[in-house]
Amino acid sequence: MEQQSLDTVVGFRPVAVIFDMDGVLADTEPRNEQALTTVLARRGARMTEDEYRGLVGQSNETSWAWMIRRFGLTDAPADLQDEYVREVLPLLSTVPPSPGIGALVGELRASGIRLAVASSSPRPAVETVLEALGLASAFDVVVSGEEVAAGKPAPDIFRLAAKRLDVAPSRCLVIEDSPHGLEAARRAGMHTIALRTRYTSGQALRADVVVDSLEELGAPE
Repeated sequence: MEQQSLDTVVGFRPVAVIFDMDGVLADTEPRNEQALTTVLARRGARMTEDEYRGLVGQSNETSWAWMIRRFGLTDAPADLQDEYVREVLPLLSTVPPSPGIGALVGELRASGIRLAVASSSPRPAVETVLEALGLASAFDVVVSGEEVAAGKPAPDIFRLAAKRLDVAPSRCLVIEDSPHGLEAARRAGMHTIALRTRYTSGQALRADVVVDSLEELGAPE
């Protein structure tokens, strides 16, 4: 596998790189799906893997609204979310990093590029994953889904990350794995790299560049 610098891959030198978390920093989706399966099973409901794939990258609010309609649930979304968080945090506390993420983050920091995480997941989940990966202090900015009015594919979360980084959106590069996240980044006016994963590889990943592993990427030269 030949590694290329980000500026070579995308065609410009970013001032900031914004990472999605689920599927990018770590392969969290199987654990997220397991926790969600547990919550639904208590209510006699079961989601297919294709249905779960369709929710990847969307906001919690959008996902719970769909599941409440799909399965006729009577719980309040906030109660479902709280139960889900209780189930998923222990699972996320041992998640391994995506191949190449540690080296890439280290190289980007060393080159002076500002870094952010912009994840639809709740803040406790984001913090748990960053701790598990040893990256809790690696990012200048961390934005979670609860901090914006509209989740992905709306551009709000990426615009907020850019504002907190104090970097123009046009100088930001987003690394995402889901169509919803990539659309959000495009609508925010940012450059994009799509990472193929098991959950999103069969979907249309509209991005400037598509890669199969973060190990293909290196810091700008």
